[in-house]
Amino acid sequence: MARRAAARRIPPDVRWLWHPGQMIDWTAITAVIGSIATVSGAFGGYVLAGQNEEARDIRADQREVRARRAALAERLEEERHTFQRDTLLELQDVLLELSRWSGLVITQDVKTLKEQGKLSQLPDGLGGEEPRLLVASAQRLRTRVLDDDLRHAIGDFITLCTRFSSGLAKVEAGEIIRELHRRDRAAVTAYDDLAEKIGEHLRRELDRRILVNELDTPS
Repeated sequence: MARRAAARRIPPDVRWLWHPGQMIDWTAITAVIGSIATVSGAFGGYVLAGQNEEARDIRADQREVRARRAALAERLEEERHTFQRDTLLELQDVLLELSRWSGLVITQDVKTLKEQGKLSQLPDGLGGEEPRLLVASAQRLRTRVLDDDLRHAIGDFITLCTRFSSGLAKVEAGEIIRELHRRDRAAVTAYDDLAEKIGEHLRRELDRRILVNELDTPS
């Protein structure tokens, strides 16, 4: 009777370790419980380690995405500056050629007015396809300029260079000559101002590249 009572007091999970008529082996029971606790702890640690590893992977993926975005933004910014620098350098050459061409046109018109008393068609080299291509190149480059004020200033200069004799067809020859000289001086002044503005923008682009090189150079 006492043995059955003792059996009922033993936890069901460890009854297999005990038989009626035998002394309870508490050492074995303790060992089993310790093993179960060890396995449970190991499993819990494995689960926790898996969760930590997953969290690290998520953070690593997020850092990688941010790094790719930053690298893309930096590359696009560098391409933008390179594109703008190349545009301004080409503009310097084209606008100089446009200024030179407009001066030759005025000189020819003044000569024609003095000789014939009226304006006439420009000779080969000053009129025709070549000047039109020059003006088209200047307009094409103008549209690539990012700065609004500079882009508008370039447009005004192109207009000034291509409309010297506009509105002078019915004006007396001497008055036309004086007006052409006035417009020529205005064009020269406009070109000088425009060249300085383009130079300022170019220096800004070049200074930026120098600064980047200095930052990349180890101290």
